[in-house]
Amino acid sequence: MSRQITQPVNQVRLTNVAVVRLSRGGNRFEVACYRNKIVNYRQGTETDLSEVLQTTRVFTNVSKGQFAKSSLLEKCFGTSDEEEVCRFILEKGDVQVSDLERNAQLESTIREVASMVSEKCVHPVSRRPYTMAQVRDAMKMAGFMVHPTRNTKQQFLDCVRLLQNTEVLSIERAKMQLALVFLSLEDEEEKSFETRRNAAIEMLVEAGVSENDIQ
Repeated sequence: MSRQITQPVNQVRLTNVAVVRLSRGGNRFEVACYRNKIVNYRQGTETDLSEVLQTTRVFTNVSKGQFAKSSLLEKCFGTSDEEEVCRFILEKGDVQVSDLERNAQLESTIREVASMVSEKCVHPVSRRPYTMAQVRDAMKMAGFMVHPTRNTKQQFLDCVRLLQNTEVLSIERAKMQLALVFLSLEDEEEKSFETRRNAAIEMLVEAGVSENDIQ
């Protein structure tokens, strides 16, 4: 007589997932995510858990499909609310990736940061931008290290600051030209017009624009 083999109810097998792992209280906890959504979540561009997680269940081992028990969650996290625990693991845990995936992520981030530097910065005298190849060489010489899950814009700002401090490149942020047009109001006195102009200049200075750059 044949016997039917069933999968235990506390197990579920998922494939093609990215795993975020956190150790707490001597226990391992994991969540199963979509690969391209973890960075978006940590950067704040994605807040919907259903778009980030394949399931809002907490695992002790994703590859084996083993769920964490509610009593264990309560003991280690002070709550058995799995959605709350999932958010905590997403924010604090380590993304489990292969060496090949990690290298691909790092290369992608390096290209993105170098591209931003090339597009948004110039030589302070010639006002010409640097090529991506020049920027990448300078990043390497300055010892700049990218992080695949950190906000790219912040890494760009950190990179520019490091390049300036180490003087590997003579570089500064490209300046934008901004024109403010003041229309004379009917029967407006010249003093009132000047007051509006001065208020606009004060606003620009407070925003970080040098008075020498205002004409």
